[in-house]
Amino acid sequence: MIRKEIPQAEYAHIGGSGTWGDDFPENVGIEGVKILDADMEFETPFGTTVPMKLFEISADITADHKKHVVLDMPFHGWFGLSPYLDTPSERVFWVLQRAGVKWILADGSGGGINPLLDPGDVIIPDDLIDQTKRVSYLSKFTDKIVRMRDIVCPDLAAILYNEALKEYPRVFGRGVYAVDEAPRFETKAEIRRLYDQHCDICGHTMMPEAALARAIGAHYAAIYIVSNCAEGIDPDWKRPIFDIYAECAPKFSRIMVRALAAIDPEKIGCRCGENLLDVPSRVQKRMNAN
Repeated sequence: MIRKEIPQAEYAHIGGSGTWGDDFPENVGIEGVKILDADMEFETPFGTTVPMKLFEISADITADHKKHVVLDMPFHGWFGLSPYLDTPSERVFWVLQRAGVKWILADGSGGGINPLLDPGDVIIPDDLIDQTKRVSYLSKFTDKIVRMRDIVCPDLAAILYNEALKEYPRVFGRGVYAVDEAPRFETKAEIRRLYDQHCDICGHTMMPEAALARAIGAHYAAIYIVSNCAEGIDPDWKRPIFDIYAECAPKFSRIMVRALAAIDPEKIGCRCGENLLDVPSRVQKRMNAN
């Protein structure tokens, strides 16, 4: 249902294939989670969003003893499997910006490029390589220069890491995520190139999310289940990725709620805010004159 009023929320969860196999957050099984609203769609300059939810995490279980109001959207805001024909991320972040969101956690899955990664492992990347050809709309969200240094908030990543260890024996707290274009997977030759570029995992969703999060002044981190071996890494791997999704959904749902609850804004010591750079007035004047 189209809503005209955007609710205020400081927290957001961008759902992906990590929580896709569950009814998030209704079935998370953690006391203190309350659905406030659902089926919320919003008109944006980029089109209509997917239906979103609004839920609350009770002050009884949050790190700062204040209720955390969370905007939640399924599967990265995509309609179908190919976001590059559309602008789902821009629609989502247009809403998040107006909602006042400052803390964003996302989940997803990807193909393991690093041979040390096995399907079923968990990784929280700390950097990325963007190989997509999408048009950038960052200037629609900020008039500042978006610096991509430490694009993943280290404090949020540490929270995800600690919560993931409660569910998984093998969690990797850093790595490079290669962003490729959906809806297809990569060829063996492409994976060899990504391996040579020191990428650890490949997927379709970390960009433009990470850059848009910075553009709106929000902290961002994401966690991924290794759903398969990337092409050519382990030719004998044949297990369907949907089996992995079904298994990981309850665990990822708990990780996401606990991580959202564990954020204490007053104890965050990162320097994410320093990476939105003001354009000098003399330069801005020249740009505006062109």
